This record gives sequence, C-alpha cells and structure tokens, in this order.
Amino acid sequence: MAHQPPATSTDPIVILGAGPAGLACATVLACHHHPRQLRILDPSGTWLSDWRRRFAQQEIPTLRSPAVHHPHPDPFALLGTGDREGLVRSGGTYLPTPARFETFVDELTGHLGLADRVEPLHALGLEQGTGGQPVLALSDGTRLPADRVVVATNARRAVIPPALRELVGDPRVATGEQADVRTACESRITVIGGGLSAAHLAIGAAQRGARVTMLARRRLTVRRFDVHPSWLGPRKLRPFAAEADPVVRRRAIEVARGGGSIPPRIHARLHECVEAGRVELRERASVIGADQRPAGIVLHLDNGTAVETDRLWLATGGRVDVSADPLLAGLATHTVIADGLPELCEDLTFPGTRVHLAGAATGLRLGPTAGNLIGHRRAAARIAAAVRGEDPERADRIQTGAGACPRLPRW
Repeated sequence: MAHQPPATSTDPIVILGAGPAGLACATVLACHHHPRQLRILDPSGTWLSDWRRRFAQQEIPTLRSPAVHHPHPDPFALLGTGDREGLVRSGGTYLPTPARFETFVDELTGHLGLADRVEPLHALGLEQGTGGQPVLALSDGTRLPADRVVVATNARRAVIPPALRELVGDPRVATGEQADVRTACESRITVIGGGLSAAHLAIGAAQRGARVTMLARRRLTVRRFDVHPSWLGPRKLRPFAAEADPVVRRRAIEVARGGGSIPPRIHARLHECVEAGRVELRERASVIGADQRPAGIVLHLDNGTAVETDRLWLATGGRVDVSADPLLAGLATHTVIADGLPELCEDLTFPGTRVHLAGAATGLRLGPTAGNLIGHRRAAARIAAAVRGEDPERADRIQTGAGACPRLPRW
C-alpha cells in the first residue's frame, strides 16, 4: 500500500496519551523539528503519570527492558547520559531503575521543549470530518480538527477470571493496576496471577508484613524478557509481516508472548520470600468459586481446598480490544479485527483515515513487541515517516531517526 504524501494542513498533530507510546511519538516528531503544531492530551497533564504510579505502587526495582529501549530514537541516548548509577547489570545488558529512567525522561522532555506540553484534557469522541479529517470532541466541550491523530492511550481491560467476576466492586478486591503494596500491612493478602506483576505484588506485600498467598493456574515461567529477543530482528519479523492472514499473525503474537513470565532475578527474590515463610506459593491452582463474608473472602480452588483472605489482588493481565474502545469502535468497522487487534496500514492508520495507533494495538503490524518500549519507538518511526511523506516500513526497518536527534547533554 502506498504511503500518504505529506499534508499541508495547518491543523495540529494531536497525540492522545502521555505514556511511553505517546512520549516516543512526540520525541521523534520533535527531533525532526516538525513545523506544524504538536498537541499532547492526557487527563493527568503530565508525562508518564500512570507509568510512574504503577511502578511506585508495585515498588518495582528495575525495568524489564534493557537500557537501550526507551522513547528516544537513538538507542544509546540513555546510556550516553550520566554514569552507571541507576543501571543494574543483568546478563549482557543494563536494566535502568525507575528513578534513572524517570530522570532520563525528564531530561529528554526538557531538552526537546516537551516538558510542559501535556494538556490536561481527554478525547470524548473521534469523528471523520470533511475529506476524512479527524475531529476530536474534547472534555472541555470544544471540538478540535486535527491534521492527524495518534491514539497512544494503550487502553486495556482487566482480565477477570470468570469465577471472580461477581467480586468486582468489592472494596477488598483490586486489579493489578489498582493494587498498592504500600498499603499492605499485617493482613492476609492473596495475589492471583503467575506473571511479573503478581510476583512484584507478592514480594512487596510480604516485605511489608502481610501474609501472602500467591495462586498461579500453571507453573511459573522463568525467562529474562517477556518476548524472545529474536523478535527484535528480521528473522522473525519478516515472515510475520509477510503472512497475509491476520488471524495467523494474532496467534503468532499469543504464542510468542506465551502468557505471564518472571525474570530470574525476581523469581529468586520470590523464592526467598517463600523459603522464609512470608509467601505461600500455589502453582497449578485455579479458583472455581468465591464467597464474600464479613470476615474475609473465601476462594474455592479446583483441588478441593479453600483460601480465606482479607484482600484479593488480581494480577491477571489486561486485554486490548479496539472494538470495545469507545474512541475507536467506529473506526474499527473499517478494517478486520483479529481477537481485538485491528489490521492497520503500514503507517499504522486505520484504512482510509489519518488516525494512527501506537502501543499494543499495533501488534498485527509490528508483532509481539508492539506494546513494549521498543515497539513504541518503532511505531513512532513509522508515524514520523508518514508525516514527512516517506516510506513508514523503511523507517521502521532502519530506524533512520537514530542519527536525526541531537545528543542529550550529560547531567
């Protein structure tokens, strides 16, 4: 499919979402000194608000992604600023601490003039105006015509096991997004899930004095990254992109990601808690029912046993489904949807529109790392190329932006 020519509109490029995906897009566009107005909208009014909150709530010690994966198009931008403080050696790479990553982001946004560019607004609606121009209905009651819109909200719905859906709304129950280990005390907490978030929550609650039970429906999977590094190069990505059937590509994503997994260093910390008697780990345990009682919640397991708990944290993941997203549901009718993911054009637009996606929703085009930091950078490269009227696939392949941004000063 031919890429779109550069537009001559004076309307802004609007980025919805100030998380890692939105920041990557804003960074690449700012690096290329794009002349048109760039507007970034997020209800928080700040960069990485939800990201920072989740890392603090789970007291996550390091990112899982290596230090060469971040919003800047130069892979070595983070490593090239400052010393090795806040970088943890892991295998053959470095993992940044949240503090080091946040310092880098603050320096990056300040250097590019993006620090105060996030407007505390969100889009209530998205329409196609005259000639296919996107028009946003904003939370302040205004309507905003845009040259292009980049939807980088990365909206997910929490996956709730069927046996526990009746518990939703109980103040003693929280999803992985809501659970906060800083509120843990000497109470009984049950964490359901077998991935990294579940492990962080179990470890954090145990360290704060809670009696923790961790229930995983299968044996824990231990691996360094959530997706094998071979998916970062052409050996896997070329045949993936060449597959015509989006259902086959969707299945390939599921196989590559393989459900939740835990890096060896976190798995070791979890087992230290288990051996110390602070966490009871039950693998191959599925909840088949639950009773809500004044004294606690009773979980009934498939092996005939029960667990009584004061609080329940559901670290059972989230699901992307553009058909269920109020902002994108109308556009989703323009293309094929494979288990929640849309078939997009090469520049990550919905066919016949100037609405781009960034984040996990681009998986059918970018593969199983679409929702990771490296996937956000690849999406940004494609979108920036489309804005310039260049080939988005080529920009993705060779990451042409790597030399286009000024180096950041050392701090």
